[in-house]
Amino acid sequence: NRQPTRQQQQKTEDDLKMTCYTSALSTVAYVSSVASHPPPSSAAVRLFSLNNKFALNKHHHRSATSKIVHLVRHAEGTHNLSEAESKLPTHFDAALTPKGIEQCNQLAQHTKNLEVEAVLVSPLTRCLDTSRLSFPHLYDNGDASKNNNPVPFIAHEEWRETVNFLCDCRRPTHVLEKNYPRVSFDCLSHDHDPIWSHYEKIYGSHTAHTSMRESGDADYLYNRTHSAWKALLNRPEKHLALVGHSAFFMHMFTPLYEELEGVVQYEDDGVRDLMTMGRFDNCELRSVVVDIPIL
Repeated sequence: NRQPTRQQQQKTEDDLKMTCYTSALSTVAYVSSVASHPPPSSAAVRLFSLNNKFALNKHHHRSATSKIVHLVRHAEGTHNLSEAESKLPTHFDAALTPKGIEQCNQLAQHTKNLEVEAVLVSPLTRCLDTSRLSFPHLYDNGDASKNNNPVPFIAHEEWRETVNFLCDCRRPTHVLEKNYPRVSFDCLSHDHDPIWSHYEKIYGSHTAHTSMRESGDADYLYNRTHSAWKALLNRPEKHLALVGHSAFFMHMFTPLYEELEGVVQYEDDGVRDLMTMGRFDNCELRSVVVDIPIL
């Protein structure tokens, strides 16, 4: 019998690793049980610098499970203008400011040179508009009648902002589908906001409770961060853009809670410095190599 090649052996090993990783995280559910079943591994992913030679396998190819991910924080939203006013109902699912729109236009001059096979995005309006305006060459080229292989834009509940105030609420899915026909909302399992509803049952309305909600729930955040990375790693593409939020990024890269330390594992000083140098600015992009943890 003909022996498998080294590349075939490596692919088999990497496929097995991904299968084990997916199985290990299969207990991470959404909303109803997300806070009660911690994943067995503390690290959700390993992060490498783009030029880190150790991100390559022994055959000098990237692992079959690794991906290049371009993380982008949304551009300036109306809630970013004043911390005090950001909690007001007028900033429900905050939209971009004129400055935020211009920030997207500037970023688009850079993203047109990136290889991107899919764009994952938070279902909040400020992120959806940031993805649309920062990757216009991909978003506007999504007419299936003109393009046989349009780059998918996929909304993920797991990657949205920590839910504390009305600016962190999202609109009903059927409204989002009408406003953003280019984006797939198939991964959203509820029409109305499930995370806000979850915490509203605990704390009451936005007038009854004016302080933190999800940001004070370390166990829930621990599981949501793992679920978010799982959603990304399960994508078949190797080059991804991700449009998300500063506070949710912070809970992974420079966590405030001991429970969230080690959600990401830094594999070199370069990527550690990049991801811990401070919170993301509006419309800031940082690129890393992501791979599954060693179980």
